[in-house]
Amino acid sequence: MRLAVAAFLVLALVPSGWAQLAISGAWEPTLQLLPVLGLQRTDLTLTATIAHLTAKSESTFRQDGLRYQSLYLAGRLGECDLEGKIYFHAREARYRRAWANLETAVSDGVLHISARHWSSSGEYTSSDKDKFGAWPCANAIPWHEAWQHIGRTLYIEGPVVGYDWSGPLKLYLGRSPPDPERFEVYISASNVLKFEEAFGPRFWEGLVGKIVCVRGTIKDARYTAPPAHSVPQVALSSASDLAVGSCCGLRPAMTCPGPIVLWYKALDRVGETVFVQGPVVSVTLATGYRRLRLGGGATVPNRLEVYIPEEYVPLFQTRFGDAFPGNTRNRTVCVRGLVGTGLPAPDGVARIVLIDPEDLRIEPCCEAALHAGGLFIGRIRLAWSPWTFTVDLSDCGTGLGFLQATAALKGYPLCCGLRLDLALTFSKCRALDALDLTLGGLSLGCCGLTAEVGIAVARDAKVVTVTPRWPRISGCFTVYGDLVWTGSSFAGISLYGWGVSCALKGVKLRLVTALDPDAVEDMTDITFYADEFEYLGVTYRGGGCSGGTVESSLEFWWGAKGSLFGLQRVRLKLTVPLGGGIEFKANGQWNFAKADPVQWFDVGLEIPF
Repeated sequence: MRLAVAAFLVLALVPSGWAQLAISGAWEPTLQLLPVLGLQRTDLTLTATIAHLTAKSESTFRQDGLRYQSLYLAGRLGECDLEGKIYFHAREARYRRAWANLETAVSDGVLHISARHWSSSGEYTSSDKDKFGAWPCANAIPWHEAWQHIGRTLYIEGPVVGYDWSGPLKLYLGRSPPDPERFEVYISASNVLKFEEAFGPRFWEGLVGKIVCVRGTIKDARYTAPPAHSVPQVALSSASDLAVGSCCGLRPAMTCPGPIVLWYKALDRVGETVFVQGPVVSVTLATGYRRLRLGGGATVPNRLEVYIPEEYVPLFQTRFGDAFPGNTRNRTVCVRGLVGTGLPAPDGVARIVLIDPEDLRIEPCCEAALHAGGLFIGRIRLAWSPWTFTVDLSDCGTGLGFLQATAALKGYPLCCGLRLDLALTFSKCRALDALDLTLGGLSLGCCGLTAEVGIAVARDAKVVTVTPRWPRISGCFTVYGDLVWTGSSFAGISLYGWGVSCALKGVKLRLVTALDPDAVEDMTDITFYADEFEYLGVTYRGGGCSGGTVESSLEFWWGAKGSLFGLQRVRLKLTVPLGGGIEFKANGQWNFAKADPVQWFDVGLEIPF
């Protein structure tokens, strides 16, 4: 971090000389008044300007000291405009993310080149997702490889070939029962309603024949009725962990020993030295040996029993800890050895005798090189009126490759005063990923009223927007929904909600009704808490009495757990100039669904110097 700060200062100060240096800044203390009085945060901004170059340092202090630090640089180099910013977590002494932009004129157009880097998926924000799509470095595998990743949290994709709804809901991917080589998605009976709210009643019927992507921790689900077996399974509790379509991500590199046999097939390999994988269901500390049972108990005839002679146990405890072998219970293990039958195992039961700790792993047999690092995205955009072309390239540490591209047409004139906006987005993962179309200048036949009609089609949602316009006031009516298909047949329209907004001078009014709050939340910048379904926002921006600009925002949410007239939550933001460049700020939130409705109320000042 010191090296980055030093490099930043050199770049900022050396090129133009000290004679033209101008330094300014702002101090912004914020005091929390409710629910507990205390200093909430302090922000300090320092700005240095040298000729055409501006350098800025932004520091955020909390009660534990300096928390966040960012450095910004902007200026002009020849015919190019440059700017960039780097972010650090000072308390944890780590780099977070960075971006840099370059823009220059090219003939009658503008060329924009940007580079962005994130240290981890935790730094990838919702605005990044809106711009570049879902995190492209997610670890994703096909369904038939899931058994190699027991205990790992991954994205898994595959075709839904069947389901079972006898209490809990199970979706079968790839193959159906009784085939043991299937993959299962498990949703408890208590969670099915949440998924129906997100995907529609009996949504599982419409998923048959479609590819889905699920995210979760893969476990061994055992079935002990003959023929006993286990299958890889993911249990879902959140609808956000299930999506229709392929998973977009990286396939982890695998290193597997061979051959590998699953526990329920060990009896078929008697006399062979193989690797066997399975869940440990019981551990026995008997005289003369320790026994691990894989797959099932005494009533499961095709189980595997692993024996470790007592004199070799200290070797295993040196490698796996003093809790061995108890720490293997309910864990998936991989053992290597000669499969046999006979004592000390019961007749007809497969056994392996281990004397070398190298022949045991308390994890799946296959090692996976999971991606846990950062992401780089380079963007090239060429704007040449009326066209704009954008190409994004990404690198997850495996090499630079194509991510997505967009071709956009803006304000193309048609007949009768109509104009067309059109944008097509293609991605590496899904080919045609999005279509946005807006037709403007539609005459409503009276008083100079016109309208714009917009249609946005994405992979998981369709949004229709109607925007009436009048010389002094503008408004917008938006419908949020999706098309419903049963197989290849159109089954109707799923309506998620609608919104109305209008603006008059400095005042903007926005009303959104959500029939499906989760879906509407994904399509807008509005966050709905549990049981909320209606939103009203009023914002104002105008001149202040002491100069400067007054900005205010008052937001209301109504819901099933609201108090007066169903009002459930209120949020306030206010900025008022006091003169001399000083601004007063206040923000707060009240949630009337809580026993103590005051969640926060802060006041602060921004003092320039």
